Amino acid sequence: MTSTEHPSHSRLRGPDAPEWARLEDLARTRLLDTPSEERFDRITRLAQSLFGVSGASVSLIAENRQYLKSFVGPLSRESDRKDAFCAETLKSSETLIVENARADDRFRHNPLVTGDPHIQFYAGHPLTGPGGTHVGTFCIIDQAPRSFSAEQQEILEDLTQIIQREMNLSWDIDQGARTQRALLPVTPPAPAGYSLGVCFYPAFGLSGDFYDLGTTGTGHFRMTVGDAMGKGVGPGLVAGAARSAFADTGWDAEPSAILRDVSDRLEGTLARAGSFASVFHAVVDPDTGAGRYADAGQGLTHILRADGTVERLSPTGPPLGLVAGAAWEQRPFTLFPGDAILVPTDGLLDLHGDLARLAAAMTDCRTKGDADAAVRALCDRRGKSVVLDDITAVLFQRA
Repeated sequence: MTSTEHPSHSRLRGPDAPEWARLEDLARTRLLDTPSEERFDRITRLAQSLFGVSGASVSLIAENRQYLKSFVGPLSRESDRKDAFCAETLKSSETLIVENARADDRFRHNPLVTGDPHIQFYAGHPLTGPGGTHVGTFCIIDQAPRSFSAEQQEILEDLTQIIQREMNLSWDIDQGARTQRALLPVTPPAPAGYSLGVCFYPAFGLSGDFYDLGTTGTGHFRMTVGDAMGKGVGPGLVAGAARSAFADTGWDAEPSAILRDVSDRLEGTLARAGSFASVFHAVVDPDTGAGRYADAGQGLTHILRADGTVERLSPTGPPLGLVAGAAWEQRPFTLFPGDAILVPTDGLLDLHGDLARLAAAMTDCRTKGDADAAVRALCDRRGKSVVLDDITAVLFQRA
């Protein structure tokens, strides 16, 4: 325990944590009773090959049972906790090595030794959950006694650390996603004579997409939709920084000036993250339908005309963070009665396959009713192929 750590905190960590704290920590991983995943399976296969053993597993220890999140070899997905070698491993922070189970008083009468899978050799290291308790193990087994060198032990512990990072990354992303959802902008009421719809579907919990909607000081409706490169924690943090930068910008400025201002603010953040962001920003005068936009490499915004035609608004400059000192042109558009503007991220393009199919879907969605119903129909993933990108879309429709 460090000098700054509260004594009660240390008792909730490691092998000395009470069982209730350990089970809570296991629940936080959201891995118990979930199917195999390649991110873990590749490491169990690697361990089996590296050590030349018959089996390897990622084990999670629940209240009364052992559940193998990943395993290879003569092992069963579930077994009683009281029989599990891994339950013994949880009692220490060190690697448990059993070179000959028949000669070890702790295990000689264990049914996993005297019966299938006839374990004779075992080496396992505890896995620590996001709260610091021991929630499971990474282990290898064999049906013959064998020695285990210090070098082999070090390799096993290194592999355990890789699994542990993967295991707790899920928790980090989940917590980030919860925070992100809590900070999503409240969809404002649409101006009189308009309807507004928004969909926001993160692909992996924490989204690299962001959006912001509202009214300027002059009463114009403003909209910003962006996409930070990549998926997961890094782009999610960049997206949060980008949205904050737009929120802090004077909304009465012209769209091109706003992009330049935000680009200057984010230059260091994007460079350090090795990322960039495509962004569409526009303002619309609700009285006349006249709008102005600047597009930083997004290129997917479309005007859906009342007569069923679709017009694409071209980019007016590069993505933020891609070209130093970049500037963005500003261009006009007009929403006539019955028209709508759709501002999506590229996940929507992935959902529909290509621009032609997306354009057809845009035309079809107009039959669904108001903007909210239309955008939800456009983003409906049922019956579509798996999309591995975030999906965000804003539809602003004039009556």
